[in-house]
Amino acid sequence: MTSPLPSPRRGVSSRAVFLGALGSLAIAVGEPYGVLVLRGSPMAADFSAGAALFLFFLLSLALNPLLTLFRFARLQPGEMATCYIMMAVAAAIPSWGFTMNLIPLLGGFYYYATPENGWLTQILPHLPSWLVPNDPLSTWKLFEGGRRDEALPWAAWSRPLLAWSLFIVCLYFVTLCLLVILRKQWMEREKLLYPLAILPLELCARDGNTLLPPLLRNPLTWLGFALPALINSANALHAYFNFIPPISLATAVPILRNAVWLNFTPRFEVIGLSYLLSLDVSFGVWFFALLAHLHNGLELWLGWSIGPIQPFSDPASPSVAHLALGALFFLVASCFWNARSHLRQVGHCALGRPSALDDRDELVSYRVAVIGCVLGTVLCCVWLMAAGLNLATALVFLLSSLVIFLGLTRIISQTGLAYGRATVAAPIFTANVLGSAAVGSAGLSTLGLNFAWSADIRTLVMASAATGLKMARETGLESRRLLGAILLAICLTLAASAWTVLRLAYTYGGINLVGWQFIGLPTFAGDWITQNINNPQAPQWWHLGYSGFGAVLMGILTYVKGRYVGFPLHPIGMTLGLTHPIYHVWFSVALAWMVKALTLKYGGARVYLQLRPFFLGMTLGAFGSAGIWLVIDYLTGMSGNVFTLG
Repeated sequence: MTSPLPSPRRGVSSRAVFLGALGSLAIAVGEPYGVLVLRGSPMAADFSAGAALFLFFLLSLALNPLLTLFRFARLQPGEMATCYIMMAVAAAIPSWGFTMNLIPLLGGFYYYATPENGWLTQILPHLPSWLVPNDPLSTWKLFEGGRRDEALPWAAWSRPLLAWSLFIVCLYFVTLCLLVILRKQWMEREKLLYPLAILPLELCARDGNTLLPPLLRNPLTWLGFALPALINSANALHAYFNFIPPISLATAVPILRNAVWLNFTPRFEVIGLSYLLSLDVSFGVWFFALLAHLHNGLELWLGWSIGPIQPFSDPASPSVAHLALGALFFLVASCFWNARSHLRQVGHCALGRPSALDDRDELVSYRVAVIGCVLGTVLCCVWLMAAGLNLATALVFLLSSLVIFLGLTRIISQTGLAYGRATVAAPIFTANVLGSAAVGSAGLSTLGLNFAWSADIRTLVMASAATGLKMARETGLESRRLLGAILLAICLTLAASAWTVLRLAYTYGGINLVGWQFIGLPTFAGDWITQNINNPQAPQWWHLGYSGFGAVLMGILTYVKGRYVGFPLHPIGMTLGLTHPIYHVWFSVALAWMVKALTLKYGGARVYLQLRPFFLGMTLGAFGSAGIWLVIDYLTGMSGNVFTLG
């Protein structure tokens, strides 16, 4: 027998979906333009979903009050949440999440091919014609630019974009099904904090008939807002008027005879979000990052390593990166182990047997979730095999990608990190497990193309949707109708961002846009492919051994944490390694930890809660000022003002 729902749920209104769709389109168009043309702050490149927060801030500050003043029905908390969820999901797609990575990769192997690098003979023959554009002139113009009045060459791009869209939508659906299966375990049994949901929920809150939510009426919020906003504005004005001095907070200190540098640059959005964390979690994040620095430095100091730095793992050494990867694998395994009784009930529900669980408040029923997860994984595997991977490579690559996605989603749901990345990318892990010789030339070429969604993982739909489900629960949204809104946001963002990136590339020329996507990524991926083709390797046992050792250490720390309640160090920090984002944010987490510890010690919970609007305001100020200056730069033609992590 199933238990009744605890309370009636609110439907997803049409106007909320309409506004969420407009916001998704704005992100799909604005993020590529802001990054590629304005060379400004990436607002949709990371788990923080800064673009969604910026638009949602404007919605709360301006649109909702205007609706009230003109006697229209104001947006209710559930409608506000719907808008944010759609925009947050959309923010995971147009830049580092997928589109801006994919399109340069599809044409880059042809454009950058030379007799010296051998890509014409070693890579291109292995790529199926439906996977990449096969018109040389269209590919060339993607990087060089076309005529001003020239239409986009859809004949060359429609088939590969459709093929990739079908694959990525199927993959996104698999991750949504996984979230449905694990939602109650994480949210109701383990009671994860979901820190990234706290700020938008505060902006959704209503207090009588007042125009603004309580958070925006608190002076401390605006005091916190002013701190990053004034610093960012001073630096932006310096670009316009060089007599205005910039304010530089960048600080780095060398240790271990200059072997490594400790970055002490504060990032206000990270400080604001980290203040919300429990002390053991924030302590674990910065403490293990500091240990990773020391580990890195000792290896460099001693001149010892197990190989070159892995792609997308920098600045961590391969041993540090694989230790963290092993910890991540253990984290995911322990998630399933701790949820075994819940998963048993999910299985009963999916099979139509009596179950204590109720799935009426999920995105889809448990039966659809289980079938969708299995069938979607099979379809993705078949697609990868058609693209050039053998069965073993496709299975290892897809399953390791899903494990990494699930692990990162768990980390974001528990720690609320604004910035992060997988410590070892799934394509690299696949080559290490099987050996590049077993993967083969065709498999390596296809893995290189799949860098678009599986390598530089700084944001993903699964993590944004997990935060969205928390908001849906807190605001009483009807989840079944919410699924349609999420899928609409995904499809709109995929289509609009693909059109925008192509339009910008054919208008300006890809090589004239910002460097990484159109220059760095294709050459980086192509060099990795040919290096492995020309130097085939057996399985990397040292790398896998460190992953195993990392899993064992994580298991010991998890046991100690569970056995001794007062143990101050949370092991989840070990899963983060020392990637580029962690290198930049660890000190900000440490600052927030120190401030919160002192606040709780000398002021207690009351003072902690009183100060929380100040730190939420810091997050709003960081992303709000970055978004405002993007708009100003668009209107004035200025470029190069970057205030978020690039």
